[in-house]
Amino acid sequence: MSPTQLPYTVYDAFTSKKFRGNPAAVLLLQPDHTLSDDQLQLIGREFNLSDTAFLVPLEDHSEAAPHFSLRWFTPTLEAPLCGHATLGAACHLHDKHPELQPPYRFASRVSGELTVNYHRDSDLYELDFPADIPVPVADAAAGLKMAQTWFPEIAREDFKFLSKTQPGYLVEVAETVDVPTVRHDSVAIARDVPDAQCVLTAPHKPTAEDPSQVHSRVFGCGFGIDEDPVTGSAHTRIVPYWLGKWGGDALTCRQVSARVGDLHTVWRREGGRVLLRGHGVKMAEGVLFI
Repeated sequence: MSPTQLPYTVYDAFTSKKFRGNPAAVLLLQPDHTLSDDQLQLIGREFNLSDTAFLVPLEDHSEAAPHFSLRWFTPTLEAPLCGHATLGAACHLHDKHPELQPPYRFASRVSGELTVNYHRDSDLYELDFPADIPVPVADAAAGLKMAQTWFPEIAREDFKFLSKTQPGYLVEVAETVDVPTVRHDSVAIARDVPDAQCVLTAPHKPTAEDPSQVHSRVFGCGFGIDEDPVTGSAHTRIVPYWLGKWGGDALTCRQVSARVGDLHTVWRREGGRVLLRGHGVKMAEGVLFI
């Protein structure tokens, strides 16, 4: 019996430069596919990227109104929401199926209906995601003490605020902290944030080389992703957090992992949504044999 052959494409998301941003594998399946959830998870493990996206056309899908179910698998679990792999999915549809007219609509299992528009003039993809508004932890002193165990080399006075988010925590540190070089304690983060993400963020003074207003890094040590290179879903927390302090509705962000990625964002306060705009670059394509 010959193996099932599944075409795939890998895109670097939230970057216009190859070998930067966050890589995601994308597979477009047929509605009658027979892959089980266990097989989808094994494929996610096989690619060993922070997320692999699986698309399936829905009954009302058409060229004029593209509509797909969308699921994301890390190497160890199914994710409730993923920004970079959603951008990768939109890149795949734009690249492989130019007959489809954006915006692309995606039905997710946990995070509801998501859309991605494509702006041809700027070559930017625009993700429309639900906002996750961070809230202060109940015991601020105890919370900051816990955060210090996650980033033990940061001086105590440089920890500014700890917020709780739906999937973890957000740690604000002083602008003087060099976020790209901060070392983290993977064991401590996995212990305290076992099933979610820890976001480290600081304000940044824009320059010609780096016009971003905030820097961030994201750690998922408890579920197999020690550091996620560029995390769209984390910016559904980062953007409301900073704009809630500063006012306004637009924010330029840079995730300063080793791969680096940039997001141009808008917070639609009344609608409870965050728009995440970024580029994508095709890096690889091939066939997976099941």
